[in-house]
Amino acid sequence: MNTGNLKTILLPTSLLLLLACSEQQAIDTEDAGPLARTVVETMLDNMGGLASLRNIDSIVMSGNGTRNRLGQIPVTGGIDPDATLSGVTETIDFVLGHAAFDNDVVVGDGFSQHRTEALTTWRGQKIGWGTTRGRPNIATSVNGLFSWATQNTPEMLLRRNPVSIAIAADGAPQGQVARQVSFNGRPHWAVDTLLGPEEITIMIDQETGLPGGFSALDTETMLGDVNAEYRYSDYRPVGDVMLPFRHEIIKDGQPYSSMNYTDIRINDPTALTVFTVPDDVTEQADQVVAQQAWAPLQWNRVSDTVFHVVAFSHHSMVVEFPDFVAVIEGPYTEAQSMTLARLIEDNIGKPIRYVIPTHPHYDHTGGLRALAAAGASVLTAQGHEDEIRAIIESSHSNPPDALAQRVAAGAEVGQVELFSGMTEISDGDQSLLLYEVETIDHVNPKVLAFVEADGILFQSDLFFGGPGPDAAALFQAIQTLGLPVEQIVGGHGGVLPYASLVEVNQ
Repeated sequence: MNTGNLKTILLPTSLLLLLACSEQQAIDTEDAGPLARTVVETMLDNMGGLASLRNIDSIVMSGNGTRNRLGQIPVTGGIDPDATLSGVTETIDFVLGHAAFDNDVVVGDGFSQHRTEALTTWRGQKIGWGTTRGRPNIATSVNGLFSWATQNTPEMLLRRNPVSIAIAADGAPQGQVARQVSFNGRPHWAVDTLLGPEEITIMIDQETGLPGGFSALDTETMLGDVNAEYRYSDYRPVGDVMLPFRHEIIKDGQPYSSMNYTDIRINDPTALTVFTVPDDVTEQADQVVAQQAWAPLQWNRVSDTVFHVVAFSHHSMVVEFPDFVAVIEGPYTEAQSMTLARLIEDNIGKPIRYVIPTHPHYDHTGGLRALAAAGASVLTAQGHEDEIRAIIESSHSNPPDALAQRVAAGAEVGQVELFSGMTEISDGDQSLLLYEVETIDHVNPKVLAFVEADGILFQSDLFFGGPGPDAAALFQAIQTLGLPVEQIVGGHGGVLPYASLVEVNQ
């Protein structure tokens, strides 16, 4: 490890004892250390100086890594497959508060995507834009960004990067005594400070005098509030400063993501073009500014009482009953579900009584909490209970989302309800049948939703018009259940005739 010209902290034993016994610091002598300010000042000097760190207006970090928590379990209670991140570029504009991911992700079984997600500004308001190769660009509100990079949203890059953390250390209170702790298997000094409104603890390596990382409370879209640990190593000079080229993130005691950076650049204005909103989504960006919480959705009629709500990539089906509506699938993001709730109000004007997830994968459940905030009961298969309860019932405080705000205000919100095997939702002449199917390998169990009167079946991730194991499993499940299906509505893609599924399974 190239650590440059480092200063180490060697204080007399008598001084350490005096600090430990101070009446103003009730700290066990085994854990007591030097004054936090002394440790921090040495750390900042070792990194190149506070002034040099504050002169970093932007940073671009490129490399490869792993994402461990994608929420893509193949079976209830199963192990989440790791994803490989390659061609990663993380860009942060500290001046304007922008951040972006651009990377390729390959999930366990070989499913791959090239994705871009950027937090930027449009007409003075923070918005997001993003795309997946082969799909159109979109603009959305900040709570509509969904990433499979090192974090769930690029917004986290602004708060969870070594430059911001190092600068925050300078705010450590006067008189604080650093605590001696073991962090990542090495002795560190622990220093408490504020990162904006957040309380964090920075760990400073006793041997190198550089940040070994920090701990904080992260609020994850799916996991809720989790204790997070960020580990830094492999420091190298970048211009006038020393920065870590190895980052590891641990959340809730489990590996979350890791990166090995091969190149880090500071103050490169050419890298900031990623924050320019593409010309083809400027009208969408105007919608974000007008609506505050917004994602692009298209309202398509399938029958008199069934609607396919098509989004950027993950779709829902809305079923109208005489007195209420039911939504099958609450995917992707809070912004998408908030937009969906407004569309239902505008087009139908009835309350959302149920939202039914077909499976607990994170990209298909990211909007559940927002629909629960709108009052919808989350009706889930018993085989998905643990995963769905964890999403709906977890605390979200940093920052609070729409559901957490409603709960804090004492408002009525939707709760988790269960069914096992099969259940029917009926009102008047309308009937919606839900089946918990255990013969589909994509995830076990899997929920299929069938509108009996119209012969309309909703499925996610199984059939896109061509043959394959999932399409075969779907066909066999329909045959076993004896459902008179006429049309198949997709959580991805469009509406297909049942005959097309029959054809690819002949």
